[in-house]
Amino acid sequence: MDPGTAMLIGTGVNVIGGIFGGGKRASAAQDQAIQQAKATQAKYQYDLDMWDMKRQQLQAGRMEQIDKILTQARNEGNARAYKDAFAQQQYDYNLKIRDQRNTTNEIAFKRSEDIYKDTITLNNLQAKAAQDSEIIKLQESKAEQRFDANESYIEMLQAEGQLRARGASGRSASKKYQANMADYGRQTAMLNATSDSQDRNARAVLEEIIRDKSSADLTAFASKMLKPAVLPKPLKQDPLPVPEWDLPRALNEFDFGPQPVRGFMASPGAAADMAWGSTISSVAGSIGSGFQAYAANPGMFDSWGGGGGSNILADSTLGASDLSGTMSGFA
Repeated sequence: MDPGTAMLIGTGVNVIGGIFGGGKRASAAQDQAIQQAKATQAKYQYDLDMWDMKRQQLQAGRMEQIDKILTQARNEGNARAYKDAFAQQQYDYNLKIRDQRNTTNEIAFKRSEDIYKDTITLNNLQAKAAQDSEIIKLQESKAEQRFDANESYIEMLQAEGQLRARGASGRSASKKYQANMADYGRQTAMLNATSDSQDRNARAVLEEIIRDKSSADLTAFASKMLKPAVLPKPLKQDPLPVPEWDLPRALNEFDFGPQPVRGFMASPGAAADMAWGSTISSVAGSIGSGFQAYAANPGMFDSWGGGGGSNILADSTLGASDLSGTMSGFA
């Protein structure tokens, strides 16, 4: 086999091998691009679902916080209402105790006033009774003194009558008369002294009765209850203040963050084109080498009989569109 034929055969083999190799590489690149696109789409869908779940989780967390705050606010309101109701009951109870004490104090004061008045009245009655008793005693003493005075006077008259009846005269009779008068005077003086003493004693007793009455009145007054003042009302507790509760702010778009971005998806057609492009370049290089060999020795193709070499050359001279179509058929 001459060198030209061998070169053309080698060139054809290279071209055919390049076409078959390019088709395989294009098919592999296309499969890889499809798998990569599926993985990218799956990851994008996973990221999108995860982003949506995180969004829902954030919203659910906010609602949970709001529910907790509202529950705490309700519990606080119930506790505040209970404390206010208990404080009101305690105030009403203390107010009833205060009113009862005021009523009891008024009753005790009225009773004390009645006892004081009754004590004063009793002291007056006792003092008057003691004075009357002392006056009656004095009057009885006076009456007894008058009786004694009359009896002494009668005795004096009787003694004088007896002297006169005896008809005594002279100095002895005069002495008897004097002695009789002296005895009467002595008895009268004794009666007068006794009367004066009884008057002084009666006056002292009456003054003592008055003093005792005054002392009893003072004792009764000291035991008298002072007029009670009205007790103040108990302190009423003010209602407990209502606390303020802050709810979490509303969520905004920036709280959720940006949505996942779809990753770069390899185009199967573009991957095949890249593989075919390298194949075409290789085939074009093989054909170019054949053209250069023919240009260097054109006669080497004449041995293919009857100008067959020119036909082979014409058949080997393929356009780029024909090669692209052929390669696409393999793809």
